[in-house]
Amino acid sequence: MLQKDRQAAFDFARYIDERRARLEASLESFLPPAEPLKLYEAMRYSVLSGGKRLRAVLAMASAEAVQADESLEGEDPVELVLPLCCAIEMVHAMSLIHDDLPCLDNDDLRRGKPTNHKVFGEAMALLAGDGLLMMASEVLLSRTSKKVSPQALLDVALELCRATGPSGMVGGQVLDMEFTGAAGSGTVDEAVVSAIHKSKTGALIRFSLWSGGRLLGASAKQLESLSRLGEIVGLAFQITDDLLDITGSAESLGKTPGKDQASNKATWISVFGEDGARKKLKEMEAEGIQLIKDSSLDNPVSPTLTSLLQYSINREK
Repeated sequence: MLQKDRQAAFDFARYIDERRARLEASLESFLPPAEPLKLYEAMRYSVLSGGKRLRAVLAMASAEAVQADESLEGEDPVELVLPLCCAIEMVHAMSLIHDDLPCLDNDDLRRGKPTNHKVFGEAMALLAGDGLLMMASEVLLSRTSKKVSPQALLDVALELCRATGPSGMVGGQVLDMEFTGAAGSGTVDEAVVSAIHKSKTGALIRFSLWSGGRLLGASAKQLESLSRLGEIVGLAFQITDDLLDITGSAESLGKTPGKDQASNKATWISVFGEDGARKKLKEMEAEGIQLIKDSSLDNPVSPTLTSLLQYSINREK
């Protein structure tokens, strides 16, 4: 069977739905209503509001792709990484809550619903984000199976800090702020946009692919490939977001379109235009597919990583 035929036979929608369902159940169990009730209500509002769950599914897919540690033979790789996946989604929800605040992007709509601060107020939204950030570490460290190597868990916890902090999302947000309003001024080039995307969006996506493999005992070569694939998916995901900002609607996106252009933000489109962005996506898709093939990361019958790469690029919301 040819590769395209195999991919066509693979039910990607079912794959995604099954893993999302397991993730949602775990998130609900790790974040039940508790005191202080208003804080937990605000945290649950953003974490349990659905979404693509791409980062969590990437972690599951990479764990399923490697399953290299002999001591974990026979174990369900998805079950082993569910606490990690929940931690990733909590960190991601934190970043969305904070990004939407009036002091940053000042957005009123997220995932088709009023943003957290519109419902709970700015102070509670800020605290909900803080709470989710710390709970992510708590869930990862306390709920991960004892069957997972302690060193692997420590490595993942450390890398999550890096992906979230000054060298990751927080640093990327600062760069985004510094160059907002500068598009077209001659100071924004490919290096600037790549640095913003690599940190603000790409760091957590790269971490998601790398960490699922690391918990399952992937080899150094496999981790190198997963890390590079994460960089490709992360940049491709953000370029697609930039395109959707000018082509999508509030109904399809679940958030306010056109804000990047209105704010004169540094995006791939502001540097290379829409055609240049689409050309870059095709190049990245080709590189990612070749990397997966060369690294033998995909099961020919279930090309999950290839499908996730293509989903990140070709999505419409």
